[in-house]
Amino acid sequence: MQNSDLDFQFNESATLTGVYTKCTISQRGQAKHSGHYKIVVNDTLEVILLPPYLKEAIRPKEEFQKFEGKKVTVTGIITEDTSFSEPSLEEQPLSVDIPCFITIESIQLAEY
Repeated sequence: MQNSDLDFQFNESATLTGVYTKCTISQRGQAKHSGHYKIVVNDTLEVILLPPYLKEAIRPKEEFQKFEGKKVTVTGIITEDTSFSEPSLEEQPLSVDIPCFITIESIQLAEY
């Protein structure tokens, strides 16, 4: 799938700029923040920073203190949805239709 608003392809390395924001990925009834973040690119696109089953998905304190609420540029590989568990041959993981970086090469403050 190609996003006409932003020029990137899913499952290939891409660079997006958006606001570094808390992401409440949770099971029903547990809406507290657990250390996951996303970037909000525009009104119709937000991208989660790493699938929640990865240990690295809980972002380091130094990182979110530096970037939270600020516009950042993130480079990495983006998938079309976010899986809550590691994919396996036996079962399809529970997932949501929110794009997700599955790798992050860099995160830096966006240049205006």
